[in-house]
Amino acid sequence: MKYLIIDTTTKVTAVALAEDEKLVGEGFLHTTKTHSERIIPMLDQLLTATAWTLQELDMIGVVRGPGSFTGIRIGIATAQGLAQVLNLPLIAVVSLDALAWAGLGRTEDVVPILDARKNEWYTARYNWTLGEEKPECLTPPQAMPTGQWLEYLWGLDRDICFVGDAVGKAKGRIKEVLGDRAVILPEYASLPRGAYAARAVWQRWQETGEGERVEPYYIRFSEAEVNWAKKEEARRSERHG
Repeated sequence: MKYLIIDTTTKVTAVALAEDEKLVGEGFLHTTKTHSERIIPMLDQLLTATAWTLQELDMIGVVRGPGSFTGIRIGIATAQGLAQVLNLPLIAVVSLDALAWAGLGRTEDVVPILDARKNEWYTARYNWTLGEEKPECLTPPQAMPTGQWLEYLWGLDRDICFVGDAVGKAKGRIKEVLGDRAVILPEYASLPRGAYAARAVWQRWQETGEGERVEPYYIRFSEAEVNWAKKEEARRSERHG
């Protein structure tokens, strides 16, 4: 089975082509350009390099969040458009689940941290048990204040391998709290990649065997939605005041 993977949940644009469990090609860009500017040229280049065509694909995979609200929408819209035009099943995975594959085979707990702004991270905790085909999720995805999450991890008394786009800026603080129990992977292995999402999508396809309706996974409301709710609440208060 041949499939395309799209991940635009962070500032990284990641695209991959895979066949069953085998990664065939991967595109990775971490520049100042927007996902809208990068994703289609990247896909065209990847198809040319692999000598694949869109018509050969059997499935489309997309990462549905959490992460950047705009990025999530762009990735899902692109994947849905391709799936509709090509009449292909669509499979979605959670960004944190995909990043857990960066720690494949490691003995430490794997903790993805993605920048959620407002001094918070989107995060979860996973562990790879020897012989298992996918990571076990020990702490489910959530948005957590950075200090509170590090304090919680410190209290577990376990070695932690950190991955994700928030690691670069936070590595000093992570080491300060967890000391030698913190493992920081190199940036090229830590950032979201199409290769990780491809493994997560293939695993999900093995479990479901069919396409699904894809909805964004935001975890929390966007700032625009919060402001709108506040305005609505103020209007209701004025009417009933």
